[in-house]
This record gives sequence, C-alpha cells and structure tokens, in this order.
Amino acid sequence: MKKILMYNGQLYMGGIEKVFISYLKELSKDKNLEIEILIKENDPEKNIFLKEVPENVKVTFIRSREYMEKRERLSLKKKKNIFYKFLYQSYLTYGRVKMRQFIKKYFLENRYDCILDLDTGLRKDINYIKDPLITWCHISFKVLKRKNKKDFIEQLGKYKNIILICDEMKKEFEELYPHLKEKGIRIYNPMDLEKVRERSLEKVNKEDEKLLQNKYMIGVSRLVKEKGREDLIDIYYKLKERGVKEKLYLLGDGPEYSRLKEKIKSMNLEEDVFLLGQKENPYPWVKNAELFVHTSYCEGLPTVLIESLALNTVVVSYDCPTGPDEILKNGDIGELVETGNKIEFENKVFNLLENRDKIEEFKKRIPERVKEFSSEEVIKKLKEIL
Repeated sequence: MKKILMYNGQLYMGGIEKVFISYLKELSKDKNLEIEILIKENDPEKNIFLKEVPENVKVTFIRSREYMEKRERLSLKKKKNIFYKFLYQSYLTYGRVKMRQFIKKYFLENRYDCILDLDTGLRKDINYIKDPLITWCHISFKVLKRKNKKDFIEQLGKYKNIILICDEMKKEFEELYPHLKEKGIRIYNPMDLEKVRERSLEKVNKEDEKLLQNKYMIGVSRLVKEKGREDLIDIYYKLKERGVKEKLYLLGDGPEYSRLKEKIKSMNLEEDVFLLGQKENPYPWVKNAELFVHTSYCEGLPTVLIESLALNTVVVSYDCPTGPDEILKNGDIGELVETGNKIEFENKVFNLLENRDKIEEFKKRIPERVKEFSSEEVIKKLKEIL
C-alpha cells in the first residue's frame, strides 16, 4: 500500500480547494492508497470543504484554531493605530517561524511514498522534505508575480513533477523554462460534474429563493483584484444605461469586499448589484443565471467556467491567460473578450441578452465539450505518475 500526503493552504471556497477535494475524494476510494492531508490554516468557519473530507482520511493542521482567531482579532485592530499594526506584523512573523518549525519536525517524523502539493505551498521548505513531491500550477506563468522569481523557479525544479492544468499553460511553461520541460505534465482538473448538477437542484433558504426568482447575471470568484470584479461593476453600469433589467449577483468573499461595496454605493447600484458573499452551494445560483460573466485578468484552468457549462449556463469571459480560450474552444461555446476591454464585454453581453437565439446555439454545443473534463480520465492519468 502506498502512503500519500496531500497538502493545501486551506479548504475555503475557491477553485484550488475544489480541485483538492475532487482529487481527495477519488484517491481515497483506492484501497491501495493510504491518504492523509496536511492543511495550513485551521479556520472552521472558512474551511467549508472540511466536511467533505472522507472519513478514512487523517487531517492535520499546521496552524491552530487559537492562532487563527488571534490573527483575525489583530487584523481588525491594526487599522485603529500603529501599535496594533506593528503587533499584527510581528504575529505574522511569529506564525511563519512556527510553521517552519512544524514542517521540519513533521517531515522528520512522517515519511510518504509521494506528497501532492496542490498549491506549491511547500516549496520554501522543500529542503526539509526527503520524499518525492508533485505540485500543481494553477495560474499563467506570464502573469505570475513573484518577488523572488529566480528562487521560485529553483524551488519548482526540486519537485518530481509539475502538473500543468491546460495545454496553453504547458506550452507557456516549456517556452519559459525549457530546462524543466521533462517535469511538466498536462492534466486537466478533475470535475465531478454529476455532483455539480445534483447540487444545483438543492433547495435554498426563503431569502435566497426570492433572489433566485429575479433575472440576473452571475460572477463567482474570490474578491481579489486580479479577478476584475471592479470591471464587472463598471460594465454592468453601462448595461443598465442601455436598458438591461437583469441584476448582477457576485458570489465570493475576499479583501476587496469593502471597496467593491463602496463602489456599488457610489454608482447608485445598490438595488441592482448584490455582493452575496461566500455560498456553500453556489450551483443553484449558477444554474438559474441568464449568463455567467467572468472578468478575471489571470487564471489557470478556471473551474467556475467548466461548472457553469455543466449547468448549461452560457459564459462571457475575458480571454485571459490561461484557460478560458481552451475551455470555450476559441469562442465556439461561449463569448471571449480581449482582457480588459470593458466596451467589448458590454457589447457581447448586451447582444446575447437581446438575441436569445445565440444563447441557444451555444447551449447546443456545450454538452460534448464538458465531457472532456470528467474525473475518471484525470485520476487515471495522475495515478500513472504516483
């Protein structure tokens, strides 16, 4: 029996976390594999995927719940005065030191046949790990911002294999880092699309049910700058000026929440644009949407686009690196827009809402494309390299 460790920073609602859980569920079914998981952050409220971890999987957290709670309290206080800002930064430093101590001790006491590092989070401590590691890259290398890019590439080279989640990313990787070419393997993210469809039929609470009765467009992502939610609000403002009645629902949470809320208020869109926060089950929202709108500036292989297509909801997306072009087959089953071109995005959305026949044409072509992202083929390919 092979002993496998899977690592990820957290189990929040996010694309990488969905991929992590999908892999975990499939691999844990194999009786020839003993699976354990190591998670950096023990935050019960935010780790919404924790309850989906199979019972036969041992879970270890690096940072305690007490540490997370204290960090959150200091984070809220740091805006009040410079003392708390200093205290917060000191506590972060303390957390990094304690994490490194934990990693050293943990991998001295525990050995594995293979370690799956889903978010490259172990790269800085890779010298303390003697077992073979496989990692995933979830974002385009061309837009990857690293303070110490040279160190990052050197660390990446110490992994046994590097999983690249779409063909475009693999090509990009080979062009940028030819000396690592042999380590790179293209494997799509596993998608339990039947589960997505099942969950889209689940009931929601009465308050949410009222919102679902509206006609709306939807965007689902973490509220971080690179996801371009600000662009989406600007685009919606122009669409409303042109007479569009559909609302805009934004699902997700993150550091941009307060700024986006203020922007919505300043544009008098409070009755039209809704920041609905993190939803444990976003699928009823995606299924009932008129369109899925995506204005991200960088991706890897955006899971939300595949899930949207699985629910037969047509996508309009920025053609950012990497993934949207590959998923939407160069615009054959959804609209692609030059990244950052808000006017073109506005026009594409407006034309689709005005011309429903085109939406139906896209929907006819969706099912065949979605089949290519099934879990079975993905897991089979991963097992070949374990």
